[in-house]
Amino acid sequence: MSATRTGGIGDEPIVMELDRELRHVRASDAALAMVGLPADALVGRTSGEAGLPPEVVEPLERELRAVVRTGRERRLELRMPTAGGVRWLRLRVRPGGGDDGGPAVTVVATDITERKLAELRLSGGNAAFRALVEDSPDPIALLDRELRVAFVNDALEHAAGRPAGSLLGCSLREAGTPDDVAARLEEAARRVLDTGERAGLELHLPTPQGLRWYSGRLLPVSGEGAGNVILICTDITERVNREAEQAALRRVATVVAREADLEEIARVVAQEAATLLDATSSAVYRFESEDTATCIAAHPPVGAGVAVGLTAASATGRTARSGLAARVDDYLEDVGDSSVREVVEGGLRSGISAPLWTRGRLWGALTAGSAEPGAFGTAEERRLAAFAELAAIAVANAETREELDRLVATDPLTGLANRRAFTRRLAGEVERARRYGHPLSLAILDLDDFKLINDTLGHQTGDAVLAAVGALLQGTSRAGEMVARMGGEEFAWILPEVDVAGGVVAVQRACAQIADLVVDGGARVTCSAGVCDLETAPDADELMRQADRALYRAKRAGRDRVEAAG
Repeated sequence: MSATRTGGIGDEPIVMELDRELRHVRASDAALAMVGLPADALVGRTSGEAGLPPEVVEPLERELRAVVRTGRERRLELRMPTAGGVRWLRLRVRPGGGDDGGPAVTVVATDITERKLAELRLSGGNAAFRALVEDSPDPIALLDRELRVAFVNDALEHAAGRPAGSLLGCSLREAGTPDDVAARLEEAARRVLDTGERAGLELHLPTPQGLRWYSGRLLPVSGEGAGNVILICTDITERVNREAEQAALRRVATVVAREADLEEIARVVAQEAATLLDATSSAVYRFESEDTATCIAAHPPVGAGVAVGLTAASATGRTARSGLAARVDDYLEDVGDSSVREVVEGGLRSGISAPLWTRGRLWGALTAGSAEPGAFGTAEERRLAAFAELAAIAVANAETREELDRLVATDPLTGLANRRAFTRRLAGEVERARRYGHPLSLAILDLDDFKLINDTLGHQTGDAVLAAVGALLQGTSRAGEMVARMGGEEFAWILPEVDVAGGVVAVQRACAQIADLVVDGGARVTCSAGVCDLETAPDADELMRQADRALYRAKRAGRDRVEAAG
């Protein structure tokens, strides 16, 4: 419902006729257009019954009743909400005869919106005030005693994405301010009017440029404009985003510094990146090749540990191939690609990826995706890169810890587990076997007359023999078993799910292969061993003792043989 020319729409005036009960008898086309109703929805009904807004019905019917009662013409100005924005009308309410069936009251309206807006602008303050705020880069509004908008500057029009004409005379909610923000502003403005003191608050407001943060200051007006409140909004979005970014990076850095495991760090990185970038999802991937990656962690927490295919059409795939940051603004542009089709079917339209470089090699990528096309720009690329840098440090630290753990648990000569790692593993295997009632065997092996090899052929040859025996035993063992070098020429072999008889057979086979080794100088290497299982020994310490005793029985019995405990 709208009227764009003073006096009416087109050349037709805005006229309504009503009877003594204030029911509409007739309305011109311009009047019907103004109220946004067809004739049959208005004629025969009062303004309230026809559904006109209460803020229109109350003052209008008050004047109509006065005219019916006194028979005298009355005038008023009325603020009329319409689908095209707020319109201002000047009404002449004239008495009619009403005795011969004619109208009791005739209302003739003139659209004075443009003049009223000009007046409201002028009432926004004196010329000095307008000159001060009109060119301000900060959005500024003047609120009257009823907390309606009496003035806005160009910056506020731009921030709101609406012309002044659709804002002036409106309450904060009518001007498009979200209810929660409007409530906070109204509370603060009333406090300013009551106390005469300034007030401040931070506001999160939708704009044509997206959600923005503002620092709002409300100031009381004194002198000519006393009773009004000035609202000044300073855009602090960049500051808020920068503080949020720094806080998120600090949280990630804290997790990295405390040397959490890689999965936990990746989970925190993905969560913080998704939140800061307002992304639908985020993930940390380890590249297995240019075409395959493993998800280490994701937010929301889905897909961890899953292998995914990569193509050059996805942001992650581009990073895997180039080692550089990548961005896809709209996956629908290449939906023919199978991996991109999976991305789109998963609810994502745009994606961004930052490489994770560690120790001079491309390890993986930190990625983010959005259900909206074009969701990421250069600012998001910069933020993701900052998270990726911390994630790369975490990866390097985790790999260093893994390498140190491996070195601490590994015999440097043979590459087998050392005594420390063996002892820890044996305790765990005994506990599992006892819990589930499974068999478990332990073999202790010792090379026969190894000192003779060192004395006659030298320690270098002796080391080569130890390394060869270690490789042979490692190759002979099955998945889930452990072979360790206990020191000198002694080895240990943990055989889960194997009883003593099976253990003896496996160790005899290995000893036979050791006897076939070719040693420099033509010397022959043989091995003696003792085997024990949990049927004979109740715990790890007793397993070691019983297997050791069986080994020495094999030595005393002539060497190059395997003995079972018990």
